[in-house]
Amino acid sequence: MRRGVPRLERKLGFKEALILSLSAMLGAGVYVSLGEAAATSGGSLLLAVLLGGGVALMSGLSAAELGAHDPRAGGAYQFGRQLVHPTVGFLAGWLFLLAGLAASATYTLTFGAYLQPLLPWVPLQVLGLALVVAATALNAVGVRLSIRASVVLVAANLLILVAFVLLTLPTGGADPLDPFLSSGLAGLLQASALLFFAYTGFARPVTVAEEVRQPETVLPRAVPTAIGIIAVLYLGVALAGLAALGPGRFGVEPAPLRAAALAAGAPLGPQIVSLGALLATSGVLLVEVWGLSRLAFAMARNGDLPAWLGRLAPPNNIPRRGVLAIGGIVAVLTITVDLRSLLEASSFALLFYYAVMNLSALRLPRRWRRYPRLVPLAGLGANTALAASLPPATLLTVLVVGAVGLAYYGWRRRGVP
Repeated sequence: MRRGVPRLERKLGFKEALILSLSAMLGAGVYVSLGEAAATSGGSLLLAVLLGGGVALMSGLSAAELGAHDPRAGGAYQFGRQLVHPTVGFLAGWLFLLAGLAASATYTLTFGAYLQPLLPWVPLQVLGLALVVAATALNAVGVRLSIRASVVLVAANLLILVAFVLLTLPTGGADPLDPFLSSGLAGLLQASALLFFAYTGFARPVTVAEEVRQPETVLPRAVPTAIGIIAVLYLGVALAGLAALGPGRFGVEPAPLRAAALAAGAPLGPQIVSLGALLATSGVLLVEVWGLSRLAFAMARNGDLPAWLGRLAPPNNIPRRGVLAIGGIVAVLTITVDLRSLLEASSFALLFYYAVMNLSALRLPRRWRRYPRLVPLAGLGANTALAASLPPATLLTVLVVGAVGLAYYGWRRRGVP
């Protein structure tokens, strides 16, 4: 990297990278997306969990391979820019910002939905805004405090989800597989796309690779390990929820895990689930603001976003302006958006982002490859198939946002003041 170009500090080892990936996946995905996916897949939800996880693994291996080769902040934005085409890289980064910002709003709304029964007089959006302020403030202080908070939140949430499975599964009386394909193959693919959204935090260490020590060894270990842990956990939680409520009811509950714990009559089950949702959404929003601010920093450093987003603040060399900007946008979205539309738009934008990731891995010179070309080919094909399964209105929304981004990119490239 050229002398004088701002650089982030390498502070994260394997454990921190693993925690970062786990924290990014343990959010609205398990507490909301499982129910949303059950609404279209029925009893084939367990298969959708495996399909979504398989797509995530293919893309995760490509991401880890690329991050080990080029450990700079930005993820597929940086890889697409270098290995495919600058415009493709920009579009991947632009849409990932859309997806991350939209997903962050779902986390704040989920946080509010699970906290509101305890504070019924406080509007849901106000509760969500409180979480945005806290996550933004922690990230504005620095990396070390953020990772310490993530360790606590991830450990507690893993214990809570395991407790949910152990308390709910033995008492469930519904048939978890009936009806199996309630909306046919198309419903299964759509559910898999929604669940891919639940896995997508796997690449967060790659997005912040510039802050990872020895990325060539840490990233290929941390990313697939995190995906494996989450896949097993999601299968257990999905099976417990289906057994407690049945596929039909599990797919319509606004807080499906809490409803499953209530139906199973597990002692303190609903309270435990509500606490887990609060911890999970807190943790995932914390690392989402972290990752998005680093992507904005990378894009600004390359001249693709305003330069002020690419400035680092002493003494910890963090992109504090980017953190505050991301937090501010999430706060606005929290009070203006619909949860379902956000989940679908986020899923499509993320599928495009990881399609670019896999395409970049295909363009990687042979001497830098760690895995067979079949891995990124399978990931690219799966990303495309899942994206095609989403509703046309979702595609239109993302196309409009993409067109706006390309217009902005062309404006900046022409040097318009």
